[in-house]
Amino acid sequence: MRVLIRMLAVLALGALATPVQGATPWAQALAAQALDSGFLSRLPPNLSKSFGLTKPDQGAEVRQLITRSSKQSRTFNVSVANHNDIVIFNVDGRTNDTVAYLVGTDGTLRKALAYHNVDQERTLSPREARQGFEREKRFWSARLRQPPPAPK
Repeated sequence: MRVLIRMLAVLALGALATPVQGATPWAQALAAQALDSGFLSRLPPNLSKSFGLTKPDQGAEVRQLITRSSKQSRTFNVSVANHNDIVIFNVDGRTNDTVAYLVGTDGTLRKALAYHNVDQERTLSPREARQGFEREKRFWSARLRQPPPAPK
């Protein structure tokens, strides 16, 4: 009997860990939202070059979702030219220190950059970027689950 209960428990846990068929990754769903209703903007040329985005000299054109508070600004940017290029910014409003993450629509981190005082760029190792990127994933995934604002 104990063996049967253990087997059922293992099967149940396995079913919970299996991704739901048809579930859209968080980055892909947010990219669709940004392309549909995001603000048209341009990324800074230096960042566009560092990430290898299209039109780096002018700054890559993006559709952008924005959240702001007095202490922090966050943007979710989708390249207009290549929808698989997503750049997530987190800007400290007090110091202007910025971390930017280049992500694919599958939600995989491809590269991360840190800016101190806007102009001092440093590439983050995957280990250095992991904790901040996980925070951004949680933040943007939670935003995705919120109902959209009512039209004015």
